[in-house]
Amino acid sequence: MKYKCSVAIVFAALLIIFATYFFPSLKMESSENRTMATFDMIFHPDEESVVYHESIVERLDAALSDQFAYREAVVKRYLSLFNTLENRTYDFVRLFKKKTEGQYFLRAVGDYELIEDTGYLTEFPPVKPMNVYNVRKRVDEIERIHELFPGIKTYAYYVTQAYDTDWFNDYLGTTPVDHYKELTEAVPSYVKTGRLTYTDPADYMNLHFKTDHHWNHRGAQRGYEDLYAMLSDDFDLSPMLTPTEENDVSETYDFTYLGSYGRALGELYKYGRDDFSFYEYPFPERETAVIDPETGEEIPVAKVGLYDEYRAGEIDKNVSADHYIKMYGTARDADGKAYTDGNYPFVIRSNTGSGKNLLLLSDSYGRAIRDQLASHFDTLIYYDYRVPSKIPIDRLIEKYDIDALVICSNTGPWGAGGYRFVFEEDR
Repeated sequence: MKYKCSVAIVFAALLIIFATYFFPSLKMESSENRTMATFDMIFHPDEESVVYHESIVERLDAALSDQFAYREAVVKRYLSLFNTLENRTYDFVRLFKKKTEGQYFLRAVGDYELIEDTGYLTEFPPVKPMNVYNVRKRVDEIERIHELFPGIKTYAYYVTQAYDTDWFNDYLGTTPVDHYKELTEAVPSYVKTGRLTYTDPADYMNLHFKTDHHWNHRGAQRGYEDLYAMLSDDFDLSPMLTPTEENDVSETYDFTYLGSYGRALGELYKYGRDDFSFYEYPFPERETAVIDPETGEEIPVAKVGLYDEYRAGEIDKNVSADHYIKMYGTARDADGKAYTDGNYPFVIRSNTGSGKNLLLLSDSYGRAIRDQLASHFDTLIYYDYRVPSKIPIDRLIEKYDIDALVICSNTGPWGAGGYRFVFEEDR
């Protein structure tokens, strides 16, 4: 009898928990330590969301966790208490530990870290290496591409984050894992590698948003210059582009930008927001399209990147708007229909006469250097690393007569599982 009673109690508790979803007064705002995962996201997931999960089971779990009654209040209080205890412990340790030159302390806020009192957020420096199996799978795919198309030049450019630096070693008492070293040791010798480097945290802060993991327009310019130098060793490129103007969109239209880290922290983050700007470049004449992942056919579009909309202030100034992703990662056809690069590869044909074509595989960092690199090639295919499973990589290379493959990213395309290339003969 007691077991039946226990089952009934558990069942009743579950019913109450599920019922709370239907009471708006009990739903959370997006101010806990991540953006809210809704039940609609289970069947209609947004791949650009910071709470996106590929598995439907994981999406269900995230939605149930987020919709639990009063969870926001509990989580905020727990995190505030935990962060306070953690930071007090750090403060106590610092009484007996002096920073050496070039070393900086971190302060916990939610699941992220503040670089001292700068307001710049970072993830905790990595203590585990990338998933060896996933890295090996990606390298196997690169080697297979090289066997099928031995003339292709391959490049890997690593976008270093604050947590990839050695600025916090004294603070941690150990040396964090060097992901770039893992990468260079894993790839074949014919893959040319490079990375974004910083002279100091001030240089990093000049190149990155404080509330987001992305580089800003200055950081993207540095990355473009690095990649131009790598590519120009093998290709006769047109002169490097230099910005003609800095478009201060935030100042012009009076809004600020809250990036993915800041949005995830919500009210826990109280250190200001970012301005959003972009550079103007003298791009050559070009034609643009997106590739239908189902048919492989091109769909002509009027533009890739919403530069015109941002110039005109025709933008969403809501705090939840991810301006970096929206501006760089959206294409529109003549009728205004939008296509996102998380679902469609972008095609840019420039009037360069170089006779060379580039395939740019990237996580979201590549969005901000795509157009600059395209100006040096007859055709550029921009291929978000979450898309390759939809279109055979060898079909793209053959169809567009690709001469260079550039992988520009942090760890995403290397250590993440589930985003594999597919090849024609395996379908």
